[in-house]
Amino acid sequence: MQRYAFLLAALLGAASCNGDITGLGPPSDPTKETFAASLGVDIATMSKTTTGVFYKDLVVGTGLEVTDSAVTVNVTYAGYLKDGKLFDSGTNVAFTLSGLIPGFHLGVLGMKEGGRRKIVIPSELGYDGHSLRNPDNTIKIPRQSTLIFDVDVIKVTNPTPAK
Repeated sequence: MQRYAFLLAALLGAASCNGDITGLGPPSDPTKETFAASLGVDIATMSKTTTGVFYKDLVVGTGLEVTDSAVTVNVTYAGYLKDGKLFDSGTNVAFTLSGLIPGFHLGVLGMKEGGRRKIVIPSELGYDGHSLRNPDNTIKIPRQSTLIFDVDVIKVTNPTPAK
């Protein structure tokens, strides 16, 4: 009987859970955060998409434009946490837009080949309530982190038009 009481209590506890993770805290809000000076982030001077991604074109490209129909996008990028810590970078890396975190995908839309953009992604459009870990299991990106990317679009490969 005691075993069933424990099981019932566990089930009721799980059923009443609203999906919050204890100690998680709210999603990040880039408008209320302080960024390392080395990042050059000034949210007040950045544009904001309807989804909440902030961006600033540092160089406007003149080549093909990144659209949702792009097959691949080759970029050189550096990703940082708000304290200035570099967590990832790549040179002339080919990505499919569907394989990217939502904020990066949304942040590169509209860029053209030769363009450079600073993108600030709130946690909800990044890794949200999940932390990203290194191979040694140390935390690479803490949960609820705002992500900052410097992105250069090298090449956009669009689908071949139907004949």
